[in-house]
Amino acid sequence: MAQNLATKYSPKVSERLKKATVIGSLTNRNYEWKGVDTVKLYSVDTFDMNDYQRSGDNRYGDPEETGTTLQTWQVSQDRSFAGTIDALNNSQSMGVLKPGSVLARQIREEVVPEVDAYVLQVMATAGATASRDDIVADAATTKDNAWTNLVTLKADIVDNEGKDNGLYAVMTSDYYAFLLQSGFVLASDRGQAKNETGNLGTVNGMQVRIAPSSRMPSTTDAIDLLIVHPEVTTFADVLTDYVTHTNPKGINGTLIEGRVAYDAFVDTNKVNEIAMHAVA
Repeated sequence: MAQNLATKYSPKVSERLKKATVIGSLTNRNYEWKGVDTVKLYSVDTFDMNDYQRSGDNRYGDPEETGTTLQTWQVSQDRSFAGTIDALNNSQSMGVLKPGSVLARQIREEVVPEVDAYVLQVMATAGATASRDDIVADAATTKDNAWTNLVTLKADIVDNEGKDNGLYAVMTSDYYAFLLQSGFVLASDRGQAKNETGNLGTVNGMQVRIAPSSRMPSTTDAIDLLIVHPEVTTFADVLTDYVTHTNPKGINGTLIEGRVAYDAFVDTNKVNEIAMHAVA
């Protein structure tokens, strides 16, 4: 005889895995964007150094007029989304289509990853144009070179007048795994505790952030390690607007809309505080 088996739908929603933002501590908000879409940033030039002359009129050298250079930062990202929840669809789906939850899911799964990927790409693109020969080590990452590459890239930042403190190392989970395998953690109580918990915290004085490879940037090749100081990149959070409309015209249910206008800008005077490793 045929069997008519029962089906039951759970009122609980299975949420997809999504990592929280990784760029929050990697950028600054030093400039005011309220009411504008462009900020112009002055830099003041320096004077040439001369050999002092012990005779004549211009013993210090010919005076130079103080010059300036200008960076223009204009916001380019104006992104949006829209979706509806039909009242009957929600009712006949055991009420799982809650507007607040739908909106939070959209932010978590779409907005945050997109913004993260964009900002990290801005950093990498600027770093790639810095024309420093050893800014990118192209050998594939292994447990034998992960630690050496990280230390070398930080040294490159310091050698190019960058800061040796306050840096962040953003890496893929694969790079993180190679670091754990590299044996750089000292055989001390503190080092052993880090090994046991899997939480590196800081590495070579840098705060560690693990980013999904889908958010990591690329230049010629994919980047699996990006070192940056927060003073380098300004995040322009111009507009963040999320709204839900109940029974708007033409819809029996809820209309969910969102708009995010943002951008990220690398200060050309601080670009040497970006270093990265590319996977060949």
